[in-house]
Amino acid sequence: MDYQKEFKKVVLSQPHCILGKKGITNDFINHVTKLLKRYKIIKIKALKSVATKSNIKELANQISHLTQSFLVDIRGKIFILSLQKINKI
Repeated sequence: MDYQKEFKKVVLSQPHCILGKKGITNDFINHVTKLLKRYKIIKIKALKSVATKSNIKELANQISHLTQSFLVDIRGKIFILSLQKINKI
């Protein structure tokens, strides 16, 4: 699997899941883990009620730590996680 091509696809696609007002729960972490196993690279959108410009990086790092994945990119309130470490283009 070429992770660079997958990264390009994910950047242009719709988010795989949305982090809602309940925040980071066990169900959300389980869901993200299942999505990572299936797609290898996923895009997550955080709603305004949960994320601000100041705490989006903390949320993304926390989710990547809990799912044992790598944070690839943060753009606004959207971030991308991957199972393997890849370099941005």
